[in-house]
Amino acid sequence: MKCIYNGVLTDESDVRFPINDLALLRGYGIFDFFRLSEGVPLFMENHLDRFYKGAQRVRLPVPVQREPLKSLLLEMFRENHMPISGIRMILTGGTGNGAFAIGHPNLIVTQEPISFPTQQMYREGVKLITHEHLRDIPEVKTINYMTGIWLQNRVREQGAFDVLYTHNGCVHELTRSNLFIVTENNEIITPTEQVLKGVTRRQIIEEASSKWTVQERSCTMDELRTAREVFITGTTKRVLPISAVDHYTYHSANEGSVTRELMKLFGQIEQHYIGTNRF
Repeated sequence: MKCIYNGVLTDESDVRFPINDLALLRGYGIFDFFRLSEGVPLFMENHLDRFYKGAQRVRLPVPVQREPLKSLLLEMFRENHMPISGIRMILTGGTGNGAFAIGHPNLIVTQEPISFPTQQMYREGVKLITHEHLRDIPEVKTINYMTGIWLQNRVREQGAFDVLYTHNGCVHELTRSNLFIVTENNEIITPTEQVLKGVTRRQIIEEASSKWTVQERSCTMDELRTAREVFITGTTKRVLPISAVDHYTYHSANEGSVTRELMKLFGQIEQHYIGTNRF
């Protein structure tokens, strides 16, 4: 399998990663993840925007400029022949300045198999559990997933799909997804503070705003409890209905719900993008 390592397309087996990289020593680094559908990199420009802005925010110089990286990505897609797959771009804290200072970053881009929620999950919805936590530099897609991974045993024990992070009476985001609630008045609310603003989230806000009132603002636990519908968005989740959060239940997966309509609309957005961005 081909990958990109510091601006060179090479075999994954040939990559030698330094053991003194700050990503390994301190967990310092960022990443981004997007997917190919029918061989088309979905919303790639948006993901590259976020990746380069994130790198700037955490003071990491990207060793490959944007246009050369795009060329390398397209070459990697052709070499690997994986029309449905995930693309993971990792920028590490780097080496050369010791164990507590940003060094010379390493850029690693890999292509991997991808999985989605089951059809039953889309049809019936999934359960979430809550946990009091606020990510470090939450507006950046950092590589630090310590809390989310540590909670996986609890997720499995409670028959849940994922964890929703809360903090000081407000709801924020999931480990790898954004949250939306739908009120009894068909208003759509999505948290905007202390969250990573996802690319799928952006598509849904733009699409939903033409028909419903969409508010990007703080969202309280009380609003979550009294919502009629709850759904999440993400690269591999698309639009996924939530049936319960802890012991509160929702009608997100019902036929005729706002969530159901947005699921269909996002499918249309994706197909339109694929049809107009083939290369």
